[in-house]
Amino acid sequence: MSEASHDDPAAEAFEAQIAAFFADYIDAFVREDADALAEMWDDVGLFPTPAGNFAMERAAFRDHCAGLMAFYRRQGVHKPEGRLVSAVELFPGVAQARMAYRMLGEAGAVVAEWDHVYILRRHERWRVSLTIADGEMAAWQALGAEF
Repeated sequence: MSEASHDDPAAEAFEAQIAAFFADYIDAFVREDADALAEMWDDVGLFPTPAGNFAMERAAFRDHCAGLMAFYRRQGVHKPEGRLVSAVELFPGVAQARMAYRMLGEAGAVVAEWDHVYILRRHERWRVSLTIADGEMAAWQALGAEF
């Protein structure tokens, strides 16, 4: 986390909120709960990718999450892990977060790892509005995974 947050109680509280959000996010993946994961996103999520940008409404995103969880299982992932690398409040109620993910196999060996960037908005609670998943896509492509 940022060094400034250690001297600023408001920044520490903000980082704790974002860390708690992503702890729940990872937990939804561990439980393979696509519904819970989809509820952590805005009604329409944006996905910039190297191949072009696209958006998904929450119902379609829920199905995407279920497919992603099945994809992880096919790749031998038994436990996803994530660590909040940084969180910055860009504007009131708008945050940028960077997560470091490790996908662990049955024996605990790392299957794949990458960083992921998110933009979150806070209305009644924090939700993901946009993600940049280039790191994840590159990690799976490097392993020859079929999407």
